[in-house]
Amino acid sequence: MTTQEHQATHKPRIALYGGAFDPVHRAHLEVARAARRQASLDRVAFIPAAQSPLKAHSPVASDAARLKMLELALAGEAGFVIDDSELKRGGVSYTVDTVQAFKARMPDADLYWIIGGDQLEQLDRWHAIRELAQAVTFLVLARPGYQLSAPGVSGLKYETIDAPLMEESSTSIRERIVNGESVIGLLPQSVEAFIREEGLYT
Repeated sequence: MTTQEHQATHKPRIALYGGAFDPVHRAHLEVARAARRQASLDRVAFIPAAQSPLKAHSPVASDAARLKMLELALAGEAGFVIDDSELKRGGVSYTVDTVQAFKARMPDADLYWIIGGDQLEQLDRWHAIRELAQAVTFLVLARPGYQLSAPGVSGLKYETIDAPLMEESSTSIRERIVNGESVIGLLPQSVEAFIREEGLYT
């Protein structure tokens, strides 16, 4: 097969990585790198949510600040892009709406959605999960010693990704900043500098 023939038959493998990213931190990047490597992805799209349907509170930082932190964090990362469609759409961010928009733009792509093992267990609570399960393959972060439990959703497809433990969460990092504790090593340096310059989370 020639290079041109391979390119003609290759279906882009794109993973969608949703979250508040409030702030984006090093573990987010490590997860995306692991997923890209292990699932042979062409691209990982980071999708900051306007408002998660399963979270009671809105993001702390503004949409503009969260986008800027993502831009800083992803600079120089091959295959990583930002998609701000949920922010533009506003309101509660339903995954199925985002996936449908991606499928309309890239009908030939194989779409994946990155989630944690704890989210896999809750998929039956997700809006329009049966429709979503037909449209994407979930990439589930498998943590050492953690037994994955998938709900009985018709058509559900998932693959496991060995990823580093996300011991620090965005919530705990915000708490550290509020308490004046060090966040060195938890955030990309550019993101840490931006948070300090803008006085975020204080």
